[in-house]
Amino acid sequence: MGYLTERLKGVALFEGLTEEQIETVLSIGQETRWDEGETICTEGETGETIYIIYKGSIKVAKRLTLHQGAEEDDPSEKVLTNLDATEPIIVGEVAMLTEPERSATITATTECTALVLTASDLRMLCHTDSALGFTLMKNLASILSNRLRQANRDVVRLATALTIALG
Repeated sequence: MGYLTERLKGVALFEGLTEEQIETVLSIGQETRWDEGETICTEGETGETIYIIYKGSIKVAKRLTLHQGAEEDDPSEKVLTNLDATEPIIVGEVAMLTEPERSATITATTECTALVLTASDLRMLCHTDSALGFTLMKNLASILSNRLRQANRDVVRLATALTIALG
């Protein structure tokens, strides 16, 4: 088993896959690095890649206004979270199912290394190996469901805080 397979085998996207299946998925990916301060993806751009960041730290930020073309350090941009890849981080997973605009800007806060998978390559893999494809799609659905549940909890907290603040 290679280093990358060992490092990524606990990733939610690969749950229930054999080592051979994980290696098949990894074989279609490309290892990519970003320096500290580099933008990995930008809110509003069309996305078609999934990033599994397994080394480094990132920040996830979102514009708080509706204007396009926010500049770096724009006061209308709010950092939602800072994440460290002590456990691999999956971002861009919606691109597997659709190719919408990116919902946030992700920036490397330290040097980062990731496996980059294109949605089209993953879809092709799903068509060629339906058992592997089914498991990948089930895992993506689980990842998205968990994130939706967390977002719903966050909305309730925000609504509660706003209700209290407005009295």
